[in-house]
Amino acid sequence: MLNFKMQVLSVCFLLFAILTGVIVWASVESNVMQGIEEMAALRWGIATFIDFYIGATFVGIWIGVMEKSIFRGAAWTLALFILGNLVTLIYVALRARSSDKFTDIFAHR
Repeated sequence: MLNFKMQVLSVCFLLFAILTGVIVWASVESNVMQGIEEMAALRWGIATFIDFYIGATFVGIWIGVMEKSIFRGAAWTLALFILGNLVTLIYVALRARSSDKFTDIFAHR
């Protein structure tokens, strides 16, 4: 049976691959700026943007708490705003690699 690190890393890798694939697939149709313009023209698009940025801010605050650094939290939050949940998956994978137990990924050590 795989240990928790391998399980978490496997899930992060799978989700990262899926998300990257969807981003590439969407990019074939149009560039990101065109997609943003089209989404911003719709109420549901605006709601989606607000939802994403609230979630990214929350995750950035959590990262800042985990790292015990406002500067690191701000840097990760900026990366989240630019690259989305690819950054969340990278952060969780990094935490898993350096954790001794599953709960260490999501809580102070």
